[in-house]
Amino acid sequence: MAGSVGGDGSDPEFQVAPMIDVLLVLLIFFMSITTDQILKVDKSISLPLAPNAKVRKVDLQNQAVVNIDWNASQNKAVVRFGQQLCDPIEKLSEFVKPMKDANPKLQMIIRSDGDTPSVEVQKVIEQVAIGGVDNISLSGVNRKK
Repeated sequence: MAGSVGGDGSDPEFQVAPMIDVLLVLLIFFMSITTDQILKVDKSISLPLAPNAKVRKVDLQNQAVVNIDWNASQNKAVVRFGQQLCDPIEKLSEFVKPMKDANPKLQMIIRSDGDTPSVEVQKVIEQVAIGGVDNISLSGVNRKK
C-alpha cells in the first residue's frame, strides 16, 4: 500500500517568526555576557604605551580586573576592583581572597593610568598577592590611538 503525505503538493513555507524568536534570544544572551566584561573596564583610564604588548586571550571565568585611576590634583591613586572602591588599599586583598579561594586559576589584570607612579602599582600588586593571586598581568596598549 503506497502512502501519501497529504497536502496539495505545493512547497512548504518557511516560518520567519520562530527564527526571529531564536535571534532575539541569542542577542539578549550575548548582550548580557558582554555587559559584565565591560563593567570591569574603566574607560577613563588612559593605559600606558607598550610597543611590544601582545593581545591576551580573554578568559571571562578566570580573569578579574583592578583599575587604578591616578588623581593628579590630590596626588592619590583611586583603586577599584570591579565596582568596589578599595579605600584604604588594604581592602583590595579582602575582596580578592574569596575569589581566589573559589577559583584557584584566578588571573588578575591590573589596568593603570600611564601617569600613575610605579610605587602605587606596586602597592596594588602587593595587595593582590596578599589575596593569594600569583598570576598577575599589567595592561597596556601597543599603539597610540
